[in-house]
Amino acid sequence: MWVILYGVIIAISWIQIRGLWSQSNKRDSLIYIVTMSFSLTILILFQLGVPIPNPLEWISVVYDPVHSFFQ
Repeated sequence: MWVILYGVIIAISWIQIRGLWSQSNKRDSLIYIVTMSFSLTILILFQLGVPIPNPLEWISVVYDPVHSFFQ
């Protein structure tokens, strides 16, 4: 079932990329490819059961020292 979902996502992406490429939006198509590749990678890792860290944890690690400085 997941193979069908991945196939549909890739087919829709291919249609979008062809449209962007024919309009000479090479930069937009490159950004679209990178974004979709990142999204598919996260989706596949999630389906395989690999623990994916929460981005809010990274933000709190960065901003906790700043927050404590202003208190």
